[in-house]
Amino acid sequence: MFYKVFVPLLLVICGANAQRNIHERWEQQLEYFVAPNGLVNYEEWQKEQHALRAYLQALEDHPPQSYWTTANRKAYWINVFNAATIAKVLEHYPLQSVKDIDLVRDTVVFRINNQSMGLKSIENKLREMKDPRIHFALHRAAVSSPDLSRKVYRSNTLEDQLEEATIKFLKDPDKNKFQEDLGRLSQLFQWYCEDFGPPNGRLAFLQKHACPAIGEKTNFQYLIFDWRLNEGL
Repeated sequence: MFYKVFVPLLLVICGANAQRNIHERWEQQLEYFVAPNGLVNYEEWQKEQHALRAYLQALEDHPPQSYWTTANRKAYWINVFNAATIAKVLEHYPLQSVKDIDLVRDTVVFRINNQSMGLKSIENKLREMKDPRIHFALHRAAVSSPDLSRKVYRSNTLEDQLEEATIKFLKDPDKNKFQEDLGRLSQLFQWYCEDFGPPNGRLAFLQKHACPAIGEKTNFQYLIFDWRLNEGL
């Protein structure tokens, strides 16, 4: 009985340690190339893109395992999406917008278990986890995008990180604007409306995370998403 319990527990611990070591190289890059205000130094990062490629390769070499928790998987795929997005920008830099890259969401950026994946496929895998806060952790290399976190997403801190990312994005007046009678939302809410549930579900989400004063009589509009590269030195 002890053996049956001990072996899975050991696998979880070993897996967590392996992931921690892998993510250290990613976190070092984030802290160096991402400013506290969310702007990214793509010009300098491009000179070190080999390190980013090495990180993505390490993730490919350590895919999710059957004993991983949902939090483990969620954190893994958020890190994959963000790192792959940056890698794709660096591959084509300099550019004005990530939209300048042909088929940017469909081009293969990651390979796992003999499966080739684009950013859209990775995003869909995360959406299947039914946690709308994920949208505010995913970085799209654009001015209107949620900021790229300077910290790696980890399973043991994931809940707090997702809450922080959600509140930060919703309370950023450049990306969402709230008044009692009018809410001007990021187009993320329009594009992924089904992920937030029915209108009452979206309203409850916004009341919880951003603006308790809004209600059923609040009218909503969508701000135009600014796809310019979120670049800064």
